[in-house]
Amino acid sequence: MTLSDYPVTERAIKINRIATANAFFESLSLSSRKLLSYLLLFGAIAFSTASYGHHNDSKAGTSDLSLYHQGGSLYVTATFGPDNRLWRVVPEKWHIYVDYSTDLGKTFSVPVRINKESQRIKASGENRPGIAVDRGGKISVIYSAEGTQPATLFFSASIDNGRSFSTPKPLSDKASEANSFQGRLVLNPAGQAYVFWLDERDRTDWRQPGNAVYYTTIDGQNRLDFINRKLSDTVCECCRIAAAFDNEGQPVLFARFIYPGGIRDHGLSRTRANDKKSLSWRVTFDEWKIKGCPENGPAISIGDDDHYHIAWFTRGSARQGLFYAYSSDQGQSFSAPLPFGTPQKLPSHPDVLARGKRVVLTWTEYDGTKTQLLVMQSTDGGQTWSQARSVAESAGGTDLPFLLSSTRGVFVSWNSKNEGYRLIPLD
Repeated sequence: MTLSDYPVTERAIKINRIATANAFFESLSLSSRKLLSYLLLFGAIAFSTASYGHHNDSKAGTSDLSLYHQGGSLYVTATFGPDNRLWRVVPEKWHIYVDYSTDLGKTFSVPVRINKESQRIKASGENRPGIAVDRGGKISVIYSAEGTQPATLFFSASIDNGRSFSTPKPLSDKASEANSFQGRLVLNPAGQAYVFWLDERDRTDWRQPGNAVYYTTIDGQNRLDFINRKLSDTVCECCRIAAAFDNEGQPVLFARFIYPGGIRDHGLSRTRANDKKSLSWRVTFDEWKIKGCPENGPAISIGDDDHYHIAWFTRGSARQGLFYAYSSDQGQSFSAPLPFGTPQKLPSHPDVLARGKRVVLTWTEYDGTKTQLLVMQSTDGGQTWSQARSVAESAGGTDLPFLLSSTRGVFVSWNSKNEGYRLIPLD
């Protein structure tokens, strides 16, 4: 779709965003422009000239399965079920598929197609499909595709162990009027599914950046009238959001917000038990003032001791690179930001996982020739850390890394164009 294909109003919005990004680029020194161009090339930072829900890189890479009509996409999301079976959701240009592995990712089942009717799938590193399996074996899937609007978040579920899936339905009750995308599907301790997403329904002045976050819960009866609730405002429109649950079973959202003055720092949002209202507060103070949109979302994990563990990327005036911090008071205060990664190798896209006192970090770095997948671990709740070590690499295109755990251990889920999907054990 070219710019002229959009309606007049949306075309004006896009032109304004392009002009803003171009003006920012022209204001930089020559050396800064060269650095920025390099970062743009390899994905450490990108400037959004349109709503991120319109972004589509579904043909950017291939999976390792010849069973897929188009070879699969680079943007594979995986999770463990209660029986340690590894489930994957794999997007292609027109369809979404689910498969599983019983041997920790060495082989996979014949994929099952989710959407019988073709849809233009919207998949990228930040705007990726999601999958979750509850204790009863129900499999929930979300994905972004073109609907009445350019981007709509859809939901489908299977109650027969993945043999068939329900007809996908939009999660937003305003899907015919506003884009919904960047979905995040998570299960609470009781096994109930929550879905969070970015929603454009409240945007009245398109010159002002930022979207609202809405969410819904999925009951066990496969109801199709999803009740939408608003969680927060002014979230960066192209960075994925992260979510976890505290020890009270309440969802906690960690996201890149847009603060006064165009500052893009991170904040927490959480709901309150027996209350439809939510609370939001800022927790990073990197002072990244930017008239653009970083495509580099944060990560959060909450341990059994109710300690919050967060990881994020920034290029602010106060600090630049990847950072980690923990909180022992439910996010009211955090430890001093701990830098990790090699700055010269463009460290980006972190994930964090806490299991008791064990905390694991993973991220990627690029040395000009290949992308390395690195891991760093703590056994004392994030106070001290092991040396970073490389656990995999690729000279081709790569997806973002994600940490998974089951009774069989902790793993990194990582897909690359050349090597295909890998589940890398860390135990």
